[in-house]
Amino acid sequence: MNFQKEPDTDVSAVENGTVLGVDLNVDGSLAVTSTGAFPGNADYLNHKRDEYERKRGNLQEIGTRSAHLTIQNIGDTFSNWTEDYLHRVALALVQEARRQDCDAIAVENLKQIREGISDGKKFQQWAFNELQSLINYKAEEYGILVTEVNPQYTSQRCSHSECGFTHEDNREGDEFECQKCGKELHADYNAARNIGWNLVQNWLKSGSGRADCQVALKSGTLNGNSDFTPATSRGQTGSPLASPRL
Repeated sequence: MNFQKEPDTDVSAVENGTVLGVDLNVDGSLAVTSTGAFPGNADYLNHKRDEYERKRGNLQEIGTRSAHLTIQNIGDTFSNWTEDYLHRVALALVQEARRQDCDAIAVENLKQIREGISDGKKFQQWAFNELQSLINYKAEEYGILVTEVNPQYTSQRCSHSECGFTHEDNREGDEFECQKCGKELHADYNAARNIGWNLVQNWLKSGSGRADCQVALKSGTLNGNSDFTPATSRGQTGSPLASPRL
C-alpha cells in the first residue's frame, strides 16, 4: 500500500509497536477503532446539546430571576454530563487498546477536523479538544503512546492489505466498497484501519528499528510486511465495545 510519509514519530516508549487506529467523527459514531469498536455517539452528544440550548432559550425569554438561576443550574448539569460522557468514551478507547495489547493509539490530526467544523459549532470544537486531552491523559497512565497522523485519503483508501486502491467513489455515507477489489466495510472502520496503517508505515520508513510493528484489526494483527496473525493466537475477541450507556 502506498502511504504518504509523516514526520518521524517518537517511539521510545513503545515496546513492540502494536497500533490501535482510531477514526473520530462529528456525526454518527464518535469514535471507531481498527478493531471494530464503536464507543460514543456524536449524534446523541449533539442532540443533548440542542436540548440544552432549547431549554436555555425558553428560560431567557421568561427573564425572571428564577429563570436565570435555572439556566445556571441546567448549564452546570449539562457541562458535567458532557465531561462524563467524553470521559467514558476516552476510557473505552484506552481500554480497547489495552485489551488488544496495543502500545500506541493513532488518531487523525484533530486540527483538520476542528477546521472543518463551522464557526457555529464551537461546542463540537470544544468536544474534540476535550476528548483528545482525555485520551492522552488516560493513555499516559498505562504507558500507551498517542500520536496524530495525517488523515488524508483514509476515508477513500481501501484498507485491504493487498489492495490500497484510493478513489472518492469507494465511500458513500457509512458504506465503503472498494471499486477495485470489492472489499466491503463500515466506512469509519475502514478509515480507522488506514489510520493505524499510516502510523505503522511511518515507523517503518523512519528507520526506527520497529520491523515488527503492526496494526490491531478486528480479526487479528497485520504487520508492515502484510503478515497476518489471527485474533485467536493473540487472545483477541474482536468484539466491538458498546457505546457508553447514559
